Amino acid sequence: AYWEVHIHEVVAELSSRLLVGMAANVLGSEVLLQELGATPRTFGVQLGAGGAAPLRAGDVVGVAYDQAVFPVSFNIWLNGTLLSTPLPRGLKGEQWPALYLAGCTVDWALGEEHWKFASSCPAGFSALMASRNVLGD
Repeated sequence: AYWEVHIHEVVAELSSRLLVGMAANVLGSEVLLQELGATPRTFGVQLGAGGAAPLRAGDVVGVAYDQAVFPVSFNIWLNGTLLSTPLPRGLKGEQWPALYLAGCTVDWALGEEHWKFASSCPAGFSALMASRNVLGD
């Protein structure tokens, strides 16, 4: 799957943060109130405030997640440039796109019609889709 996060406002460039990643669907849990990667079955890469890259208004963050390979792959582009990021860990079972925000305002571009850097989308990837049961009922 591929999607984008469009950065609209950064309150304080030195302290604003965006963690973009994945999280398991844990109903009734407060897991999503915590930073991605701080709890089991979540993973996130930080941009801004000492993260993988600075964060500025107007930035476009592209994300590709592939669970069809082992180990799973998770790639991030900033304004069309691939970033070097740590290998994902703890991503088992059904995963959902997740964000953790601190001092910034963003829009998610989940559909292809809203992407600004469609050229970053790897071959064979497309917008998010519903999970499929490959084992049958």
